[in-house]
Amino acid sequence: METGNSYVYFALKGDSFDTDEVTNRLGIKPTDSWRKGDKGFYKSAVEFAMWRLSTDKGKEYIQIDNLVDEIVSQLYDKIEIINDLKKQFNLDSVLEIVLYIDTNEDNSTPALGHDLKTIEFLYKTSTTTDIDIYRFNSARN
Repeated sequence: METGNSYVYFALKGDSFDTDEVTNRLGIKPTDSWRKGDKGFYKSAVEFAMWRLSTDKGKEYIQIDNLVDEIVSQLYDKIEIINDLKKQFNLDSVLEIVLYIDTNEDNSTPALGHDLKTIEFLYKTSTTTDIDIYRFNSARN
Protein backbone atom coordinates (compact mmCIF):
# COMPACT_ATOMS: atom_id res chain seq x y z
CA MET A 1 0.00 0.00 0.00
CA GLU A 2 1.27 3.44 -0.88
CA THR A 3 1.16 5.73 2.14
CA GLY A 4 1.58 9.13 0.56
CA ASN A 5 4.30 11.47 1.64
CA SER A 6 2.71 13.24 4.62
CA TYR A 7 5.10 15.30 6.72
CA VAL A 8 5.20 18.23 9.12
CA TYR A 9 7.61 21.11 9.43
CA PHE A 10 8.21 24.20 11.52
CA ALA A 11 9.60 27.18 9.65
CA LEU A 12 10.93 30.61 10.46
CA LYS A 13 10.49 32.92 7.47
CA GLY A 14 11.60 36.45 6.83
CA ASP A 15 12.79 38.94 4.28
CA SER A 16 16.47 38.47 4.95
CA PHE A 17 18.19 36.92 7.95
CA ASP A 18 21.21 34.83 8.89
CA THR A 19 19.96 31.22 8.92
CA ASP A 20 23.29 30.07 10.40
CA GLU A 21 22.70 32.30 13.43
CA VAL A 22 19.25 30.73 13.88
CA THR A 23 20.84 27.28 13.76
CA ASN A 24 23.52 28.26 16.29
CA ARG A 25 21.11 29.89 18.73
CA LEU A 26 18.56 27.07 18.59
CA GLY A 27 21.25 24.39 18.69
CA ILE A 28 19.27 22.44 16.10
CA LYS A 29 20.41 21.65 12.57
CA PRO A 30 17.60 22.48 10.14
CA THR A 31 16.33 20.02 7.56
CA ASP A 32 16.97 22.82 5.08
CA SER A 33 17.38 26.56 4.93
CA TRP A 34 18.04 29.26 2.42
CA ARG A 35 18.70 32.95 2.26
CA LYS A 36 17.10 35.60 0.13
CA GLY A 37 18.76 35.58 -3.27
CA ASP A 38 19.80 31.90 -3.17
CA LYS A 39 19.04 29.86 -6.29
CA GLY A 40 15.38 28.90 -6.27
CA PHE A 41 13.51 25.77 -7.32
CA TYR A 42 10.90 27.53 -9.44
CA LYS A 43 12.49 30.95 -9.80
CA SER A 44 16.07 31.96 -10.47
CA ALA A 45 16.36 33.33 -6.91
CA VAL A 46 14.25 32.95 -3.76
CA GLU A 47 12.60 36.14 -2.54
CA PHE A 48 12.74 35.38 1.20
CA ALA A 49 14.85 33.53 3.74
CA MET A 50 13.70 30.42 5.58
CA TRP A 51 14.90 28.04 8.27
CA ARG A 52 12.95 24.75 8.32
CA LEU A 53 12.84 21.69 10.57
CA SER A 54 10.92 18.81 9.02
CA THR A 55 9.95 15.22 9.69
CA ASP A 56 10.73 12.56 7.11
CA LYS A 57 8.24 12.26 4.26
CA GLY A 58 5.99 9.21 4.29
CA LYS A 59 7.01 8.25 7.83
CA GLU A 60 3.46 8.22 9.23
CA TYR A 61 0.10 8.19 7.53
CA ILE A 62 -2.64 7.63 10.10
CA GLN A 63 -1.52 9.44 13.28
CA ILE A 64 -0.39 12.80 11.96
CA ASP A 65 -0.27 14.03 15.57
CA ASN A 66 2.87 11.90 15.99
CA LEU A 67 4.60 13.97 13.31
CA VAL A 68 3.49 17.23 14.93
CA ASP A 69 4.77 16.01 18.30
CA GLU A 70 8.11 15.02 16.76
CA ILE A 71 8.66 18.64 15.69
CA VAL A 72 7.17 20.39 18.73
CA SER A 73 9.15 18.19 21.14
CA GLN A 74 12.41 19.37 19.58
CA LEU A 75 11.42 23.03 19.85
CA TYR A 76 9.31 23.26 23.01
CA ASP A 77 12.22 24.17 25.30
CA LYS A 78 13.35 26.81 22.78
CA ILE A 79 10.24 29.04 22.97
CA GLU A 80 12.14 32.02 24.40
CA ILE A 81 14.92 31.71 21.80
CA ILE A 82 12.35 31.42 18.98
CA ASN A 83 10.59 34.54 20.21
CA ASP A 84 13.90 36.45 20.48
CA LEU A 85 14.82 35.42 16.91
CA LYS A 86 11.38 36.40 15.61
CA LYS A 87 11.68 39.82 17.22
CA GLN A 88 15.33 40.41 16.21
CA PHE A 89 14.88 39.42 12.55
CA ASN A 90 11.16 40.27 12.13
CA LEU A 91 10.27 36.63 11.37
CA ASP A 92 7.03 34.74 10.99
CA SER A 93 6.68 31.16 12.12
CA VAL A 94 4.46 28.42 10.77
CA LEU A 95 3.74 24.81 11.59
CA GLU A 96 3.05 23.32 8.18
CA ILE A 97 1.21 20.01 7.88
CA VAL A 98 1.41 18.40 4.45
CA LEU A 99 -1.23 15.72 4.41
CA TYR A 100 -1.88 13.04 1.82
CA ILE A 101 -5.36 11.50 1.88
CA ASP A 102 -5.90 8.06 0.37
CA THR A 103 -9.18 8.06 -1.57
CA ASN A 104 -9.18 4.25 -1.62
CA GLU A 105 -12.21 3.36 0.54
CA ASP A 106 -10.50 0.20 1.82
CA ASN A 107 -7.93 2.24 3.76
CA SER A 108 -8.22 4.44 6.83
CA THR A 109 -7.92 8.20 6.62
CA PRO A 110 -5.48 10.11 8.80
CA ALA A 111 -6.37 11.74 12.12
CA LEU A 112 -5.19 15.16 13.23
CA GLY A 113 -5.62 17.06 16.46
CA HIS A 114 -3.32 19.03 18.72
CA ASP A 115 -2.57 18.18 22.33
CA LEU A 116 -2.23 20.95 24.93
CA LYS A 117 1.58 21.01 24.67
CA THR A 118 1.33 21.76 20.93
CA ILE A 119 -1.36 24.38 21.47
CA GLU A 120 0.76 26.04 24.16
CA PHE A 121 3.83 26.04 21.88
CA LEU A 122 1.85 27.54 19.00
CA TYR A 123 0.33 30.19 21.27
CA LYS A 124 3.54 31.15 23.10
CA THR A 125 5.50 31.49 19.83
CA SER A 126 2.63 33.12 17.88
CA THR A 127 2.97 30.38 15.29
CA THR A 128 0.28 29.90 12.69
CA THR A 129 -0.65 26.52 11.26
CA ASP A 130 -1.17 25.71 7.63
CA ILE A 131 -2.44 22.42 6.26
CA ASP A 132 -1.91 21.41 2.65
CA ILE A 133 -4.02 18.42 1.62
CA TYR A 134 -3.35 16.21 -1.39
CA ARG A 135 -5.22 13.15 -2.58
CA PHE A 136 -3.94 9.86 -3.90
CA ASN A 137 -5.53 6.45 -4.50
CA SER A 138 -3.48 3.47 -3.41
CA ALA A 139 -5.81 1.13 -5.34
CA ARG A 140 -4.60 2.61 -8.63
CA ASN A 141 -0.93 1.77 -8.09
